[in-house]
Amino acid sequence: MISLKAFHIFFITMSVFLTIGYGAYELSDYTKNGSVLLASLSFIAGLGLVIYGVKVFQKFKTI
Repeated sequence: MISLKAFHIFFITMSVFLTIGYGAYELSDYTKNGSVLLASLSFIAGLGLVIYGVKVFQKFKTI
């Protein structure tokens, strides 16, 4: 059985890859008008998830 800590770190990591990957996909497709906006929002969300992940990882070290 996987621990809650390990699952949380895994889930945050996969979420970061998904948001950054979606942002890269949107940047590669310039035919849509909102693609740059969606890419920017995705990269901002990815950055927020990275910051959250670092804080959670530091918190898990103390637990």
